Amino acid sequence: MSLYEYWCEQYDPKPIGSVDLNTEHIAQTSPGVVCFKLFAATMMTAGLFWVPFHFLPLYGWQSVAVSSGIVMLYVGIAFFFIPSPDTDNLGWMGGLINDPFHYSDNWNRTLLFWHGLLGPGRFIAGSILDTAAFLGIAKSDPVPCSEEYFAERYQPPEGVSTANATYAELPAEASPGSDPRLTREEENQKRYGLASARFLINDDE
Repeated sequence: MSLYEYWCEQYDPKPIGSVDLNTEHIAQTSPGVVCFKLFAATMMTAGLFWVPFHFLPLYGWQSVAVSSGIVMLYVGIAFFFIPSPDTDNLGWMGGLINDPFHYSDNWNRTLLFWHGLLGPGRFIAGSILDTAAFLGIAKSDPVPCSEEYFAERYQPPEGVSTANATYAELPAEASPGSDPRLTREEENQKRYGLASARFLINDDE
């Protein structure tokens, strides 16, 4: 980053992505999908384990312990921290050429790199949680849905039981600690991926 890029950025700021803290997971419910993800995650975990196990100058149980710790640390970081670059500001030609007038594109490309690097770890963590929810060891987080879907699925005149469904209505106003620059719809879009979400549904109980 040059002083010229810094000066131009102050004069004409461009959007920069963020690193989001993730504590939620909506589990897959299809047995076929869960089994496929578990198999793929097992293969990926074996590959991740082999790299430090093969290259670290350790032997025996020490190599196994250190390699296992590295894999668990990587998977944990990948699940809890999600780099979210602003893909509209990656530089010129989609990020192939650096923007000489701004430094924000450098940050977004860095976030994009880490987003891809942590991708396998997020997949492994999600597969573990999917399997745990499928076996009944853990519960999935509620699924965001629109008011229209809620009325159609859970409030029909007749024919659908809601005995096993629990729901919570999202707050009408921005929650404390949220970004004051975002509207309620924008906050729901960022957190739940659905701007029109009004209810959180959980029918796994």
